[in-house]
Amino acid sequence: MIKVLAAAVLLVTLTACGSGADPIAKQAAPAAADKPLPFAPPPPPLQEEGGACTADVHQCPDGSFVSRNAAQGCSFDPCPDTRNPDTRNK
Repeated sequence: MIKVLAAAVLLVTLTACGSGADPIAKQAAPAAADKPLPFAPPPPPLQEEGGACTADVHQCPDGSFVSRNAAQGCSFDPCPDTRNPDTRNK
């Protein structure tokens, strides 16, 4: 008896879900189809330079790390000059 009752409840639930009677969707669809989209300018062109590079890094002889530079074709930035302390950690 419980199996029959569970099957009946499941059947009623599935029937109600699959009926497709959505009054809001039926009202909104014709209004959107009749109204043209507003004017918008085209999107800006993509930049030829730059972009995204992989996020890997290169360890320099002094122990510091440098990343890839999109402006230089995704090559690694140069390692700092260990002889000149002014160029370290830039």
